[in-house]
Amino acid sequence: MASRSTTAELPPPQVGANLWLANRFNTKSTAFTEEERNRLGLRGRLPPHIETMDEQIARVYRQFTWMDQPIAKYQLLRSLQDTNVRLFYGFVLRHITESLPILYTPTVGEACQKFAALYQKDHGVYFTRQDKGHIREILSNAQRDEIDIIVITDGSRILGLGDLGANGMGIPIGKISLYIAGGGLNPRTCLPVTFDCGTDTEALRADPCYLGLREKRCDDATFYDMLDEFMAGVKAQWPMAVVQFEDFSNNHCFDVLERYRDHYRCFNDDIQGTGAVIAAGFLNAVRLTGMHPTQHRILVYGAGSAATGVVEAICAVMHASYAGVEHVQLMKCIFLVDTKGLVTNTRGDVLAKHKVALARKDIAVEDNAKYHTLESCIREIKPTALIGLAGAGPAFTEELVRFVASYTARPIIFPLSNPTSKSEIHTDNGFKWTDGRAIMASGSPYPSVALTLADGTAAQCVPSQGNNMYIFPGVGLGAYLCQTKTIPESALIAAALKLASLVDPAEMSKVGGLLYPPLSDIRRVSSEVALAIIEHCKAQPGLVAADVAATLPRTADEVLSRMWVPHY
Repeated sequence: MASRSTTAELPPPQVGANLWLANRFNTKSTAFTEEERNRLGLRGRLPPHIETMDEQIARVYRQFTWMDQPIAKYQLLRSLQDTNVRLFYGFVLRHITESLPILYTPTVGEACQKFAALYQKDHGVYFTRQDKGHIREILSNAQRDEIDIIVITDGSRILGLGDLGANGMGIPIGKISLYIAGGGLNPRTCLPVTFDCGTDTEALRADPCYLGLREKRCDDATFYDMLDEFMAGVKAQWPMAVVQFEDFSNNHCFDVLERYRDHYRCFNDDIQGTGAVIAAGFLNAVRLTGMHPTQHRILVYGAGSAATGVVEAICAVMHASYAGVEHVQLMKCIFLVDTKGLVTNTRGDVLAKHKVALARKDIAVEDNAKYHTLESCIREIKPTALIGLAGAGPAFTEELVRFVASYTARPIIFPLSNPTSKSEIHTDNGFKWTDGRAIMASGSPYPSVALTLADGTAAQCVPSQGNNMYIFPGVGLGAYLCQTKTIPESALIAAALKLASLVDPAEMSKVGGLLYPPLSDIRRVSSEVALAIIEHCKAQPGLVAADVAATLPRTADEVLSRMWVPHY
C-alpha cells in the first residue's frame, strides 16, 4: 500500500468527457471543479452547482432514508458503487453502522437470492468449466495491473441459504466492499471472483432471469483442476495478492483450505475468520462469567465449516489465555450437535472428516439414544454456553433458554446463523428469558432492548455482533503488507487475541456485556489486527522476507496512515 498511490489519479485530458463521467474510479460527478469542467470537456454536461463530497453524501443519505425496504437501500448503494467509487466509500464510512447491515448481513442474503433479477452492472470476474485452460487469459481481461485482495466463492453454500450458484457473486462483492471500507484497501486493487460450477438448485436453473450455467454442478476433478489453474494464475499474474475463500460447501471448503494454505497466501473466512471472531468474543464472555474455561460446558449447534473453525479457535485462544489449559481439556468441555444429535464416535454413522476430531469419545453406544435431538442434548448436558451455527432458524426456545438460565448465573448465548431468518434466537428474547443475565453475540445485527429486571430496575441490554468484519479486513491487509508466504493458523489466533483486547472494560461490564469494540471504529480495529498479523508473521522463520520486514509499520497508527481514504 505504501508502494502505490492511495488516490485515484485523474486520466490525461485527452480522454473523452464520457469516460470522465463513466469511469467509476475517476469520476467526481457534480464535484468536478469549474477548471476541470473546462479542461476536460465537461462544461454543460453537469448541473452548474459544484458540490463538495459532504454535500453529495448528504444527498445520498436523503435518498437512503426515503427507502423503506433494505433491498431497495442495497440497490441504491450498489448503483452508487458502480458509478462513483469514492463517493460510495465516503458515504459508507460516514454512515457505517447503517450501511453495514445493508451491504452485508442480513440484507446480502436477499440480494444473493435475487441477484439475477436485480442485475444491472458487474465488476467481478466469473469462471466456468468451459474456461479451463484459459484462466490466466481471463484474469488478464480484468484489466488490473495490480491486485492485492481477491475474494472467491463457488456459490455452493451462501450463508445459511444453500446453493445459489452464480447468484453467490453478491458475497464476494460485499466482502470486497467491507475490505475497502474497514481495511482501507485501494478499490482498484480488490477483485470479487465467482467460480460458476453449475448449481444443484433446480429452481435457479429454471429461473428465466438466472445468469449462471443452467446445469448441475461439475465433478470434483473438474472443480479442482479449475481451482488449481486459478491459484497458479493468480500467483503468476498478481504475486502480491491475498486470496480469501468464501462460502464453499462443506464437501469442498476444508479440502480447499488444506490444498492451498501451505503454498499460497490464502485463508478461508468461514472457517478461520469466523473462528477467530467468535473465539475473541467468547474469551471475553468467559471472563464476564467469572468461571474458568474448563468449568464451562459448551454446546455447539451445527457441525459445518463455521462450527469447526469456532471450536478449534476457542480451544486455541483459551490455551493462549489461561496458563496450564490444554487443548485436550477444552475439547472435553465441547459438545457438537448436528441434525442427528450429539456427534460421537459411537453413534453408528460414518462421520464427515471434519467431524471426526470433534466427536465425543466418552459416550457408550447404548447412551447415544439420550442425545438424539437438540432438546435432549441440552437437558442431558446442561450447557453453560449455547453457540448456534446450524442455519436452521429458531431453535433456542424459551423453554430451553429458561432451563439453561435456571442453573447458570450468566448463560452465554451466541445465535450466529445468518441471515436473520436463520438465527437460533432473537437477542431480545435471550435477554428477556434470562432476566438480562445472558451474555449474547449474534451473527446478524440486532437492536438493544429495554427491560425491567426482576428486582424492579430498568436495564438497556445491548447485544454484541460477532461480525467477521472485525477480523478479515485486518488479516488481509496485514498479510498483504508483510507479503507473508502463507497465513498460518497461529496468525489468526494472534488476530483473535488482539481483537479481544480492544474492548473497553467499562463497556464489557454493561448489562448483556459488550464483547467487541464498536464497528464505527472499524478502521482502528483493522489496523490493530493487521499489526498483529504483521508482527506474528515476522516472528515466524521464513514467512516474511528481510527486506520487506525492514519497511513494515511498527504501530497501528502507521498502518492507519497507509489506508486508502476516499476523497476528491
